[in-house]
Amino acid sequence: MFGLKGDWSLEVKERYFTLDDYCGAEPRWCTGCGDHGILAAVHRVCRDSQVEPEKTVAVSGIGCSSRLPHYMKTYGFHGLHGRALPVACGIKSRRPDLDVWVATGDGDCFSIGAAHWVHAMRYNMDLTMLVFDNGIYGLTKKQTSPTTPLDVPTNTHPSGALLPPMNPLTMFRTGPIASSPTGTSFVVPSASSWSAVGGANLKSPSRVRRARSVA
Repeated sequence: MFGLKGDWSLEVKERYFTLDDYCGAEPRWCTGCGDHGILAAVHRVCRDSQVEPEKTVAVSGIGCSSRLPHYMKTYGFHGLHGRALPVACGIKSRRPDLDVWVATGDGDCFSIGAAHWVHAMRYNMDLTMLVFDNGIYGLTKKQTSPTTPLDVPTNTHPSGALLPPMNPLTMFRTGPIASSPTGTSFVVPSASSWSAVGGANLKSPSRVRRARSVA
């Protein structure tokens, strides 16, 4: 038919993705920030899982952590402060075939986005949620966050945080917490492998928190 031989066939080569297929723009986080290690772990998980970049979506809210979609060569949505999870749940509800990643921070998730965080746990959709927890509002320069340790001085509490930090692990279904790049490389794949909400609270050392407070 149409001049083609009967035994004609098209050989479709198997696709193999490298780290370059997932790396987007050059990260602009501070030198020494733990967010670099989290981003590297996400890239490696995507490479090792061989997820298709065009079938992957990175969603974020506002803050240092929420720059992650810009550093992924996938689809992305940079949303409003504390609203990453409603957007991610909306995407997953209409396109369950997509691999959805949520990047948020301790202030973005546990403060202004706390209600959305609680309900996202209830909805229990198949998405991966990463909290870049540096125990401070980093982008706006050192205000107290829900996970700031007690008595740590900040620009909003120069004499030290008044309340003990909340424990977000009481809400997550995955459980482990990472406080180093080595731990991050273990926890991120663990969260990604869950068939429900895979949450990881990742301790991300911040230069802002280590800096001197402005009285």
